[in-house]
Amino acid sequence: MAKYKPDYGSAAVCFIILYFAFETFFVTVFSQGAGLDDAELASNISFWNWGYGGSQPPLYTWIAYGVEQVFGLHFYLLQVIKFGLLATTFLGVYLGLRLLDVRPVVAGASMLAMFLLPQIGWESQRALTHSIMGTAGSAYSFAAFCFFIRKPSFFRAIILGLASATAILGKYNGTLFLVALFCGTALTREFRYALKNRYFPLAIVTTCAAIAPAFIYMFAHPASVVARANKLAMGKTGNFFSDRLSGLADFFVASLGFVSVALILALILAGLHSFSNSKVSQLTTREENRAEHLIYHILLFGILLVLALVLVLGITNVKDRWLQPLLFLAPAYFTLVLSRLCYSLKYVRAFGLIGAIAALVVPFILYINIATAYNRFDPPEQLFDYKKLDRALRTEGPFKMVFARHPQLPGNLRLIDPTLKTVHVGSPFISEKLVTPLMVLWPGNGKLPEDLRDALIEAGLPVVGKTGEVKIGFIGGSDVKRIVSYLYLP
Repeated sequence: MAKYKPDYGSAAVCFIILYFAFETFFVTVFSQGAGLDDAELASNISFWNWGYGGSQPPLYTWIAYGVEQVFGLHFYLLQVIKFGLLATTFLGVYLGLRLLDVRPVVAGASMLAMFLLPQIGWESQRALTHSIMGTAGSAYSFAAFCFFIRKPSFFRAIILGLASATAILGKYNGTLFLVALFCGTALTREFRYALKNRYFPLAIVTTCAAIAPAFIYMFAHPASVVARANKLAMGKTGNFFSDRLSGLADFFVASLGFVSVALILALILAGLHSFSNSKVSQLTTREENRAEHLIYHILLFGILLVLALVLVLGITNVKDRWLQPLLFLAPAYFTLVLSRLCYSLKYVRAFGLIGAIAALVVPFILYINIATAYNRFDPPEQLFDYKKLDRALRTEGPFKMVFARHPQLPGNLRLIDPTLKTVHVGSPFISEKLVTPLMVLWPGNGKLPEDLRDALIEAGLPVVGKTGEVKIGFIGGSDVKRIVSYLYLP
């Protein structure tokens, strides 16, 4: 009896599942504390809100809040959420391609090649949260739309609507992907019939219903939605034409930086094929040509959409991580082009294999980044001795709430003691939440910062009390010490 030999696609799926399960365990074991994004999440989920300020949609925080209510607050659960979302992002792309009848080897290579996008293969594992959710929601929307395309129905329209809601509630730029997805489909002759189907409006209605509660909150609190709009640096130079030229240049650099590694490697493999004497093994299929056209139009419309926003709004600052929900399908497009240009599938397999190798390098770099004081003068936040800080603060007396300028300290203190309630300057409804006994924290040895003082006054709490400061070091051999000042209100 012949032994079963798994195909490339099945092996790629197994690799993704095992890889992100390992990363969950790895980061949990070697982290001494939470980085900024995980700390902010741990801090925010001490309360339920329809929105959490900071111009970020609430879905990621809702998921973490629900997990805490069921299982309690543990650092490893935050990693399960994060790496689970990353795994399903990769698998969503694979599933979408398979639903488009792309061969398993091409779909598997497309998925593995996503590790060649630095913002997904590296930065998302190191630090991000909401960008991960936005990209995951976009991947779910892509897979759900491909599911809908195969055989439109009432049920599939509901699935598409819910998936689209996750993209919008995950990250605002997930909305741009949905526009690119549907408009790109309208440009693709082979698939535009899906938009004319009688069930498609139901998907739109489902999306609107799913996002309605959060958007009602956003309209009632518009300041929280645009809290970080200054990051776009709209009209920075003060000159109409200079702003547009600066924004276009920034977008070009950001988008090229986002896809450069995958693009260069795809070009190298295509070049190797052109100089080889490869024999024909299997030509690209008609279905893969259709999938290539669809993804090309999605990417094209997404790029044109961002260009239009830059030109209309005068945006001068574009970060590569903001492009995640728009360009995550770029490796899939490169792979489909490779499968068409290269008659031998070995180049397609090689593209995915290089992505897998890149993924295997990440844990080593991640360990250096989160668990070692490789830079003795600027150690990672995860190595700050939060347990020592917690012990020092508790000598002043019991407290059930921590209030700080930034979420790093309260979030990590809450991971030590999940019964704490925590807020920071960026939290919504601060004045309604502040209660005593309260510990107010700020970095350095200066006086109480104005923003903390104003919040205490608005909450009807005193701004004088027992004050002090503690000097805390970092684990891992760093010589750096950090001063944390506090105001204790019993």
